Amino acid sequence: MNRVDGKVALVTGGARGIGGATATLLAEAGAAVVVTDLLAADGQALVDEINRAGGAAVFMRHDVTNESEWKQVITATLQRHGGLDILVNNAGIWSRGTIEETAEAEFDRLCAVNLKGVFLGTKHAIGAMKNRPADGDSGSIVNLSSTAGLVGSATSAVYSMTKGGVRLFTKSTAIEVRARGYNIRCNSVHPGATESPMQDDILATSNMSPDEIEKFIANRNLLGRYGKPIDIANAIVFLASNDSAFMTGSEVVVDGGYTAR
Repeated sequence: MNRVDGKVALVTGGARGIGGATATLLAEAGAAVVVTDLLAADGQALVDEINRAGGAAVFMRHDVTNESEWKQVITATLQRHGGLDILVNNAGIWSRGTIEETAEAEFDRLCAVNLKGVFLGTKHAIGAMKNRPADGDSGSIVNLSSTAGLVGSATSAVYSMTKGGVRLFTKSTAIEVRARGYNIRCNSVHPGATESPMQDDILATSNMSPDEIEKFIANRNLLGRYGKPIDIANAIVFLASNDSAFMTGSEVVVDGGYTAR
């Protein structure tokens, strides 16, 4: 038996990077996966690949900052699959800039995706999961934070703020759903620097030479390399599955030892 056989999972920002690896791994582990993203071509290509490999996946274009679109995605998922067991709030954006340099519009954009998107997803996932029997498998919400939600940054303070917000929102969600008697768990994952389109953007704005980038990567953490999307996906699927049945309100750090120093 696979780890999430028969479960229904929704992965936001699932077209590529960590989200794509997570959607693929969930399908391999037995889940029916709903992949959502604004990148329709990439998302559909991933879903086609999953289905060709024998998995079960569908793609929906989805703006996580729009509540009406959340309602549509959740409703379509329930109609198609009859329920929702797993939500991975993965969609997120990054921006470089000092506090003084950051325009209000950029602040709003970061907060809309990284905070509002997670709030809306959690809100509507709770509605879809809350009637689960107390003696059955729990629903699982996994929120993507970051090591930037644990330690500060000299070049992306607003991003750190949003990811720190995700961390504490996750803990509050875990407490609230338990207080209301819902059989739902909620945990956060905190990736370190990971090979992904977002990390490519970070390096592209760093003004470092290729040699400097290579040295930076080697010294970034104790393991001397960047994470790979599958490294993070493994942690997410663990939290999505019954293997983590005694975990809620927890934070799982997957950073190669970056925050150990």
